[in-house]
Amino acid sequence: MSHLSEFSRRILIASANSLFREGLHKFYAERWGKQKVGVVMAKTMQETLDLLESHQPDLVIVDHDDKAINRDEFLNRFMTGEMPMKVILVSLASSEPVVIYNRMQLTAAQAEDWLANPWDE
Repeated sequence: MSHLSEFSRRILIASANSLFREGLHKFYAERWGKQKVGVVMAKTMQETLDLLESHQPDLVIVDHDDKAINRDEFLNRFMTGEMPMKVILVSLASSEPVVIYNRMQLTAAQAEDWLANPWDE
């Protein structure tokens, strides 16, 4: 793996399904083009948790129907962590909507401003 500081964004794709992992990687690699994006992939829950620590991703894409990835355990780790990151939960097995979580770190003043209008990006 290349040194983390080389990348402007770090992505983790978690799924036991190799076609899903590779498909997402290819799709987003084309979309992000020349941006310096470091992508790592995990196929087990332990790999996912290890890479959360070592890779410190900005974005995690999780196949939440995957039996190898425990959704509850992953979300528990996500909720108790402190690193700013976004998580996208996707399903290969159903057509339910994609769920996106965004853990932000804000100062007290920033939080006050955000709470004034949390729907404005």
